[in-house]
Order: sequence, then C-alpha cells, then structure tokens
Amino acid sequence: MIHLQCYILDSVVGANQFTTWLLGQLMIAKAEGAQIRHIVLLKIAGPVFVVFFLYISTAFAVWGFETSQNREFEKAFKESGLTDEEYAISGCGECPREPNIKRPDDALWWSTVTLGTIGYGDHYPVSLGGRLAAGLFIMTTMVFIAIVLSGIQSAVIDYNRLRWLGMTGTELEEHVIVCGWSSISKVAIPELIAAGRKVAVICEDQNEISLIKELGESSEDLFITVGDATALPALERVNHLKAHTIIIATSEDTTNLISSLNVRANNPDVRIIVYVQRPELRQTFSASGVTYVASPFEIGGRLVASAAFEPEVALLVDTMTSGLSECDIQQFTVTESSSAVGMSVDDVRKDMILNNGALLIAVAEENPDSEGEGWDVKGNPSPKKKLETGEIIIFMGTPDETMIVSERLNVKQGR
Repeated sequence: MIHLQCYILDSVVGANQFTTWLLGQLMIAKAEGAQIRHIVLLKIAGPVFVVFFLYISTAFAVWGFETSQNREFEKAFKESGLTDEEYAISGCGECPREPNIKRPDDALWWSTVTLGTIGYGDHYPVSLGGRLAAGLFIMTTMVFIAIVLSGIQSAVIDYNRLRWLGMTGTELEEHVIVCGWSSISKVAIPELIAAGRKVAVICEDQNEISLIKELGESSEDLFITVGDATALPALERVNHLKAHTIIIATSEDTTNLISSLNVRANNPDVRIIVYVQRPELRQTFSASGVTYVASPFEIGGRLVASAAFEPEVALLVDTMTSGLSECDIQQFTVTESSSAVGMSVDDVRKDMILNNGALLIAVAEENPDSEGEGWDVKGNPSPKKKLETGEIIIFMGTPDETMIVSERLNVKQGR
C-alpha cells in the first residue's frame, strides 16, 4: 500500500515536472506576450495536472486492490460449496466481501463520481487497501480542488492586470508608436486617433494608463504598455517592426536620443519623429537617423510672432494642423495607376472645383540632397506643373472633400 501510494505521488510529481518543463520550453519559443500567457496558464495547469493524475492513479490503484479482493472472494466461495442461489439468499459468512469494482471502467466511474462529490453508491471499494486509497484520494483532492480554484482566480486577476499594463503585447500593423507621456503626447495622441490611425503608446508610469485611455476611450486601435522606451522589450510589445512611424516624445532629450538610436538599429526602415526641447540638438538627432525633428518651441515661437501682426493667419495655421477641426490638410501619393499622372496642377484644381473637391495647395518632389526625409515641398505650385508618379500632392479641405480627391484621382492618403 505504502509503495503504491509512493508510486502514485512520484508519478504525479514527475508529470507535474514534465508539464513545467514543457511549458518552459514553449515560453522560450514564444514572444514576451505569449510567455506571460503561459506563465499564467502554468499557475492553473500545475494543480489541474496533479488532480488529474491522482484521479487516474487512484482509480487503477483501487481497481488493483479490488481485483485482489475478488480473487480471494472467488477462492473462498468455491471452498464454501455454496451455489449462486444459496449465496444470493443467505450470503457467505466465511467469504470476504464481494467487490463491485471488477473492471477498469468501474474504477474510473467511481473515481469520477467521487471527484465530483456526487457519490452515487453504485460502485465503491470494499477492500482495506482500496478504502485507504480512496480515503487518501478524497482528502487530497479536497485540498487540490481548493488550490485549483484559487489558482484560477489568481491567474485571471494576474492576466487581467498584465493586459491592463500592456505586457501581453499587440499585433497592430502599420500603426504609430508614441514613446513617452508628455505635453506633446497629450496633443499628438488625440490627433492621431481622430485621423483614424492605430496608435500604440509606451509610458513609464502605470498611473498614466488611465489618463491615456481617456484620450481614446472609444477607440479599439489604441494600445498602451508600461516600460522603458529605450529598451527593446517595450518596443517588441508594441510590435515596432511592423510600425509605420515612431514618435519619440519623452520629457528628456537624452532619453529621446537613446530611444531613436535603439529604434533605428532594430528597424532601419521605420519613420522616426523626435520631439526635442533644445533646438540646438536638431542636427545631432538628424545625424542619428531621425526622419524628422520637431522643436515645439521654434514652431510655437513662429506662431506667436505671426499672431502678433497676422492673428487670423496664425489661427488658420493652428486650425489646419489639427485633425480635430472640420477642415484639414492631407497629403496623397501619386501612384502608377493614378489618373493624376500627367495632369497639370491647373487641371487638377479645375476638376476639384467642378466636383466639389479639396484645394490643391502644394506638391512634394523627392530630392535626396534636401534636408529631412529627402523631399522638397513647393507651396502654390505652378499651374503648368505636370504631376508624376511618386510625387505627393497636398490638399486642404473637409473630410468629404478629401474623399473626393481620393476617388477622382485614385490616389492613396499618406505616404
């Protein structure tokens, strides 16, 4: 009996260790988000596997004891010389009790109803060894069921918290990543959401999550995670390799520089927009591979100067650059299949006027020698200018008007 119970416990422990090893191997092969899910699963799987092996092992242990008891009963029954009818009427006082668990399926059925605390009573152990195994099984499962239920509750709470912290990662693609929670982020995130962009945010403090969620409360395309924007794990959680643009806008220029270098080293093709507090660092950031360096103080200073003597112009610029306004400035890329190829600026403008479309205000041409991303933007281009494949045309208008631009010219918004 003792050896059998030790064997059962060794089997259970061995199976649990195997489960831990298997889940560990799975975690190594998966990304960080998948690892977290497996860690949470492990909290449930361990006790569940222990109960399962106890269920199987005890069933066969009881069947073994009852089979031995049945052999003794049949031997004593033959020696008694009683017939089946006599045994059915008066029994056999000289025989041991006749087992009613005679097959493996009987034992598994007894183990099932016992584990479920139902106890039909149609099958039960009568041998000493079977009853001891059954008693041990009942007491053990009472403890482990409580552990399982507690583990499930704890795992659900832990997983929900990990999801709230963004530790499970996201599968967003062609999205915009915002690194850091600052005064710039507070403005940029609602603008991006209003423009229909998918946004992933990396913040340093978990208390900032609620504030960020308020900016896109109804948006399903907003993902937030807590982490170090300069470290690769946080970037992997926001799926930086599939991102369209990364905006680095922490409150420290040093952090922004480290983040931009790390991002560029891991994703050479992504567009990187960096916010700097000190304009003299613009050249340093450009040399590090940053696509565009934004200095709000410079932009704000120009806007303030314009407002001093041209307040309406400043108001127009402020309104046009906001994706939350009714009128917006949007850019479109001229592709090979676009009907705009070969059209003049004047032809496009006339077509838009006739069809209530947006106003063409600028054309951007690729120029590797120019600063920034290698594009020259020409405002109010010549009416005779012929549009070519790969150029960017910039329009000003309402969402309905810019939709007409996309439909009439067969051009895609953005770049």
